[in-house]
Amino acid sequence: MLAKSKQYAHNSTMTLPLSDLASHTSETLAKYRMLESGDRVLVGVSGGADSVSLLLVLKELGYEPGVAHLNHGLRGTESDEDERFVSDLASGLGLPFFSRRITIRPVDGNLEAAGRAARKEFFASVCKSEGFQKVAIAHTRDDRIETFLLHLLRGAGVEGIVSMNPVSSNVVRPLIETSHEEIQRFLADSAQPWRVDSSNLDLAFARNRLRHDVIPQLERLFNPKLREAISRTTELLQSEDAWMQEISSNWVADNLIPSKGAVSVNAAALRDTPVALCRRAIRTLLRQAGSDLHDITFDRIEAVRGLLEDGKSGKTVQIPGRFVAERNFEQLTVRQLLEESHEFDYVLPTPGTVHIPELEMTFRAGIADGTMVTHTSDSGKRVFVDGGRLGACVKIRAWKPGDYYKPVGWPGGKLKKFFQRTRIPRNQRSRWPVIVSESTVVWVASFPVSREFAPNGRSQKIVTLEVL
Repeated sequence: MLAKSKQYAHNSTMTLPLSDLASHTSETLAKYRMLESGDRVLVGVSGGADSVSLLLVLKELGYEPGVAHLNHGLRGTESDEDERFVSDLASGLGLPFFSRRITIRPVDGNLEAAGRAARKEFFASVCKSEGFQKVAIAHTRDDRIETFLLHLLRGAGVEGIVSMNPVSSNVVRPLIETSHEEIQRFLADSAQPWRVDSSNLDLAFARNRLRHDVIPQLERLFNPKLREAISRTTELLQSEDAWMQEISSNWVADNLIPSKGAVSVNAAALRDTPVALCRRAIRTLLRQAGSDLHDITFDRIEAVRGLLEDGKSGKTVQIPGRFVAERNFEQLTVRQLLEESHEFDYVLPTPGTVHIPELEMTFRAGIADGTMVTHTSDSGKRVFVDGGRLGACVKIRAWKPGDYYKPVGWPGGKLKKFFQRTRIPRNQRSRWPVIVSESTVVWVASFPVSREFAPNGRSQKIVTLEVL
């Protein structure tokens, strides 16, 4: 009985055999290297059979986990009773208890998604404040089978079908190879009560229909060992998915083009990869840009893949979660959509300095002494200007439609055309600093000074404009 095991578990003079569930769980922990020496683990406990079993088994194995319970308040007094039950259970085991009550709101009409997001945030906050390294979740083999079928029926790829991995970042699932029957048997042998969530019987939920209706029918009509068969298939696909993900990650790492606030690769190189690798590489790029891939459909990935074709420069694809994929000349870029910066317009006195917070850049104007070489530019960050043609100050502002620019060594024309010729990505143009005197462009940062402001042999005063 579990009660006796708990009573003598830490007695150095006596060691009793582990329960069958604890022994099985120990094998799963070792197989997937879920917990390392010194890890402090937080267990998410709803009060249901699975999470209660997980908590008891970890305690039996010698761990001293924290107990976390999120009260969603969806079932009124039942939810409050769940919280009291878990609190009493933790107290009886001598374990720390952490709880939070929330009012949950559906995310895009999806109550389950809102609940998952709320639990994830709650567990992360407890880990951060209390020093836990791992979060243990009580997903079982049956949960994984249901997820496999749900995703398969919705048209997922391999990565989606094998979701609910045994280890995902700092989240571990020690019961992922344990059946619901094993858990019921363990609780019965232990005489341990648990809470029953009445919503788990509601056939309005797709998962409940699979659990109570579809899977039993499939077992009866096609394969009485369906659960074992799907578990085996999932494990095979999981290994192959990990292998393919490693290939994808290595390709992206080898081909990544550094860019501020974005991830980019050569479009032609990605287009020439096998289709399966191309799709995975796009998903990898999205992850690296910060996406959790939630609601990223097959059609959306195909739309991004379409940007790799010739003639797509300047085209974009919006990605759920406020991301965008865009074709910029030879590159495919994925970035997060940030709030557009407001128009900036600053005065730079000559001499003087001004900081532009929108760009996180500082500009300085100085008076050149007679020893300085008065060519038009000595780098992309500094130019020499005929000070006699400037007033007491210049303005630094964002590019505006209609700006005309005549840089030294280049034909004059609309600044927009200049940006296109020099392949400045469209998303960067509105933030590119333009220095003007009255309404005339003097200098566009990183490029030559305008011809009419270039110093010559008759220049009486030379001004330097530079980015610090």
